[in-house]
Amino acid sequence: MTALAESQRSRPLLEVLALELASREGRWAAVARIATGSAITVVIAMVFQIPQPTYMAYIVFLISKDERNATVTAALGASVAVTLAILLTLGLEIIDTSEPALRLPLMAMATFAAMFTARTFALGPISYLAGFIIVLLQSVVDDVPSPETLTRLTLWTWVVVCVPIAVTVIVNLLFGQSAVAFMDRSVRKVLKEWETSLANGDYRNSLPEWRAQLLPLLEIAQHGSKKGARAGRLTVPVIRALLDALVIFEALPDDLPDDLREDLASRLRACRQAIESDSPPLQFVGASNEQVPAVIAVRSALSGLLSAISRPVTSPEKTEAHHPPRRLFVPDAFSNAAHWQFALKTTMAVMISYAIYTLLDWPGMRTAIVTCFFVALSSLGETVHKLLLRLSGAVIGGLIAGLCIVFVLPHLTDIGQLCLLIFGVSVGAAWVATSSELLSYAGMQIAFAFFLGILQGYAPATDLTVLRDRVAGILLGNIVITIVFSSFWPQSARSGIRTALAEALRAIGDVIRGPRNAEEARMRTVQALVRADHMRTLSLFELRMLPSHARESLNVPSVANIERLAGAAFVVATDAISPIDETGSTARLAEWAESAADNVSRGRPVPPSPAPIARARLNLHAIEQLESEVQHVASAVH
Repeated sequence: MTALAESQRSRPLLEVLALELASREGRWAAVARIATGSAITVVIAMVFQIPQPTYMAYIVFLISKDERNATVTAALGASVAVTLAILLTLGLEIIDTSEPALRLPLMAMATFAAMFTARTFALGPISYLAGFIIVLLQSVVDDVPSPETLTRLTLWTWVVVCVPIAVTVIVNLLFGQSAVAFMDRSVRKVLKEWETSLANGDYRNSLPEWRAQLLPLLEIAQHGSKKGARAGRLTVPVIRALLDALVIFEALPDDLPDDLREDLASRLRACRQAIESDSPPLQFVGASNEQVPAVIAVRSALSGLLSAISRPVTSPEKTEAHHPPRRLFVPDAFSNAAHWQFALKTTMAVMISYAIYTLLDWPGMRTAIVTCFFVALSSLGETVHKLLLRLSGAVIGGLIAGLCIVFVLPHLTDIGQLCLLIFGVSVGAAWVATSSELLSYAGMQIAFAFFLGILQGYAPATDLTVLRDRVAGILLGNIVITIVFSSFWPQSARSGIRTALAEALRAIGDVIRGPRNAEEARMRTVQALVRADHMRTLSLFELRMLPSHARESLNVPSVANIERLAGAAFVVATDAISPIDETGSTARLAEWAESAADNVSRGRPVPPSPAPIARARLNLHAIEQLESEVQHVASAVH
């Protein structure tokens, strides 16, 4: 029943594709930067005859981010990773080049370490990329005629990675958008869509999507605040106020009157215009006799948002106070079996793929190893989702490459024409790659498969067997990773939903309890709700691949019900609603939330809701709504 309720929130495939591929402000500029970087990288590779131009062009897609600060950070991390990987690989080649019995265990150990630290280590992305490069270089030992050639190939790898990184950084520093511009565009887009949807009455289904879009901006704003006062109006309090309002909107009744929807839409319009204008924003005026607590809380939240826009934060200490120091490893790094199980499953998939194409004497299928590294994710739903994107992207990109080899490349006569072809196809692939996480990986795979087919050497590609082998490797890797992840310790995305909802319930309990650390509790609630909704979407990709007993043991509360519960809790905690202390009522509900969180985290049904108490005052009406949502959550899973 829960799964059916959640699936009703899903959109048809064509509607999702239309939304993901629609034009938006700044998208053409991002696509142009990626395509230009890829074309320039191919020119450099062809002129200087650098090995592996395929990977060079693809790295541009991997490194390019939404704003230039993130791009530079990713570039620095990749540079450190490849340098570390080259040094370690040179050391390993001294001892295992002629000893397969030693090389294979070392490959397995490198894979395990890379995947384990990717989930548990603070510098996980660097160790992951370093491990991937080590394993990939170790896998080519059998195909290299001499140790000297192997050493040269290893050293060239540093150039293969660092040249596209340098090109991407330069292009983004010259033409990339700043963090402030990126935040401005993202917030204005959300406010515009929010205003339109509210006027049309279909805003509720989009609230989780808007929270997911705004939450990453909070980290960007916090990072910028550490460097002092930021330009523009989008400060940490503004992003927090936006996220607060998006949760409080969950508590609104479904049948809002037209005049109320228009009033709230006009307030959102005023907030958007205040961000766009350099003049001080006007405050909302006019009293209201509204007696619905959720409506009062929404109006109060939007007034707080407008006030936050009008007073930028200038003291970074204020935004840093709630951040605990970062640890080297996650708290459950060595106690949670899921971490080593994930690393072991990926290691098995990599080594099985390596054994298959080696025993078949089919080295062109080495892309199977690449597939295993990039498709492996925590849950089966995430893995299947990425698998489908990689398969569809590989088929589309391979088809484009095949058609170009047969009909286009024979007519090309110089490197300039090749660059035009690379640029044109990269524009299409980058357009898909700049979609949300739901679709973006397909665009990267279109580019990768196309580059694999077209960039076979320093002359026009004429051999379709190379393209066939590489696409076959992608298929092999997808098949192996699916079998391994569905057979050994299958981890459902629904277990991720359960964990996220348990965290949300604990945070909701802290919100209900009162003002102490209320802001932190609100943000923890938002973060947990975003994770839960993301895992809910991924769980739809699992279909019936899990054993029946595993599916039956993963019954969890509806994400939509917890979102409405969070909205009611935020309403109760709003200053405009709770001037009168009701410690007894809120304490009971907070204790229930804590108990429900413990039960959900252990896979048990949530406890029955506490008995309601008759009330009459305004803030007590808000508590009644909260009690109603608690009863709804409790009854839905019994």
